[in-house]
Amino acid sequence: MFEKNQLNQIVKAMKPLFTIIGLGLMLSFSSCFIGDDGDVGPVGPRGDQGLQGEPGEEAFVFDYEGVSFTGPDYQVVLPYADDFVALDSDVTLVYFKWGEDEVDGEIVEVWRSLPQTIIDGERLIQYSFDWTIFDVKLLMSANFPLDELTAIDTDNWVVRLVVVPGKYWNGRREVPSYEDLKSLYNLPERPVIGQDTERRK
Repeated sequence: MFEKNQLNQIVKAMKPLFTIIGLGLMLSFSSCFIGDDGDVGPVGPRGDQGLQGEPGEEAFVFDYEGVSFTGPDYQVVLPYADDFVALDSDVTLVYFKWGEDEVDGEIVEVWRSLPQTIIDGERLIQYSFDWTIFDVKLLMSANFPLDELTAIDTDNWVVRLVVVPGKYWNGRREVPSYEDLKSLYNLPERPVIGQDTERRK
């Protein structure tokens, strides 16, 4: 144990050290004070313009004419173009050309999105599809034997596939019309020739 005199001597010896530590803390706290904002400085020079890249494509369109469903399975596989590489995140939408209408004196194509159900009395026919990164499979089903289908239901369809990036598809619940897609993705005009079959209304 220290004697009282020894403690007094130790405290006297430590006073300069405490003083230095106290001053250091005061300076540290005073340097943290933030004053009023000053005037805004001048705007710096603008950097050089970077190289302009090629415009990227966001959606891809593929047309198929004369598509017919035949027995026994009534399925059709439509491969993408050989030079097309799909991503796992892409979403493929399928449209059937259903006929033509006149709008303001102009003949326009009518497209219906799949899946599509036709009700003819008590008979139901459904067109649906599935897809991979390589192709699309079109499917037919009905509540009656498929070999009773007529040519208007099975033959000479014009099919349009639209592959869109998945990032634009998140949260959507309804398939947009082809006209909406065309506007959204600035899709090219692709006139279809030689298809006059009017489908069931």
